Amino acid sequence: MHWDFDWTIVEGSIGPFGPIELRWYGVLFALGLLLCAYWAPRYFERWGMPRAHAERLTLWVPIAMLLGAHYIHLIFYETDHLFDFPRFDDDGHFVLGRFFGLGSGLASHGGGLGCLLGVLAFWYFHGRHARSADGKSPGLMRYTDPVMVASVWVYPWVRLGNFANSEIWGRVTDGPFGVIFDKRWEIGGADGPPRHPVQLYEAALYFGELAFAVWLQSRYARRWRPGVMMLLLLMTHFSLRFFAEFFKESQGVDEGWALNMGHYLSMPVVLICALLLFFTKRFNLLTPLDAAELAENARTYVAQEDLKAKATGTATSKATKASATADDDEEEASDVAEPTPSPKRAKKKKRKT
Repeated sequence: MHWDFDWTIVEGSIGPFGPIELRWYGVLFALGLLLCAYWAPRYFERWGMPRAHAERLTLWVPIAMLLGAHYIHLIFYETDHLFDFPRFDDDGHFVLGRFFGLGSGLASHGGGLGCLLGVLAFWYFHGRHARSADGKSPGLMRYTDPVMVASVWVYPWVRLGNFANSEIWGRVTDGPFGVIFDKRWEIGGADGPPRHPVQLYEAALYFGELAFAVWLQSRYARRWRPGVMMLLLLMTHFSLRFFAEFFKESQGVDEGWALNMGHYLSMPVVLICALLLFFTKRFNLLTPLDAAELAENARTYVAQEDLKAKATGTATSKATKASATADDDEEEASDVAEPTPSPKRAKKKKRKT
């Protein structure tokens, strides 16, 4: 299959700034960000946190993600251009340079790091002073879960944009799915060998990851400790990325290396997430939650059915029932911790009877 798709939608020039163009990659990336911005407030509500914070994070996180993705790309993939600063070319046109050219060269590992730092900064300046549905200040980990689920909406559209731009090439193949990228003279153009359409492989994997994330948040958010969903999805994403790297042309490493730079950047993320999920008490995925943790989750998490009931004004809110049950669970946990009740508690119980 020959791929000669024109990746440019609009092309022109803006005075002294020289040529400017709008590409399909930018449009598809923007579509992913819009979907993320649409779902983020809803996920925040379901976790019992201020919707307004999600709306403000839709500005903080994309900026931090763009910065992280660009500079990590320069550090690990294009080190020679790291200090390519703005200048004027021979024709007198202003050239931004690679250092500030944020739309050119993005690494998903840096994007993930940027997202985490953006959420951390927002929580530090705003989130820790807020109050969640139960009247308490939500911890940082409660922010990371809905942000992570929302961010998964971006991944597949970025890879479709890469395919539209004929970038991130796969290894040479003689299989039936091989694609020849006619517009990329670097790899032979129309006369080049067919290659794995690894961008489409990754897009398919990430659409599967998206379905997995949506299913997880609807089924397990109330049952897991804060931060567990973020770590599990992060581990899932970079495990998929590690697998996809085997079909890519060598990137960021010398010829002859068995693994790509993407492999080396993915491995630490997967290993750290696995260590936290299976070998620590705070984020353990296998250990059941105790009564106090269940009570905390029940108070802060708002189920999807409750949001529908709230919107229509009908049906009894399950969140209220969950909160009442949570209080009972917490009281029982307290009783276990303090077997001898105080005189005041004994009187209170007597009155109830």
